[in-house]
Amino acid sequence: MARTGGTPTGMYVCICNAVTEDDVYGCMAGGACTSAKDVKAACGMLPGCGSCTKRIHAMVSEFRTASDLADALTGGPHPLTAVPETTVPETTVPGPIAAESIASEPERGKRGAAPPTAA
Repeated sequence: MARTGGTPTGMYVCICNAVTEDDVYGCMAGGACTSAKDVKAACGMLPGCGSCTKRIHAMVSEFRTASDLADALTGGPHPLTAVPETTVPETTVPGPIAAESIASEPERGKRGAAPPTAA
């Protein structure tokens, strides 16, 4: 993807070839570039000082990481597999407590008695 002119936006990645971050991201977003070598070829970069190589490698790595994350979240190229359901044994829920069983407990209904204290 060679630049077509116009006002560049973004930071320059390669000053020797006037390639911006937008040029590199556009190349990768189009799917044509998966490595730094692909980016350099698609952007028409000729050998220069070489200081852009490290930044291009970092940008490709960041783009791959972001793409992999987006694929994982949206079920992209690598389909997500379903987790098998676990069977939970049925539990019995106890019925309501009868009011007379609560009232018949000894010592429960007494008021005014202080709780026992340790000596």
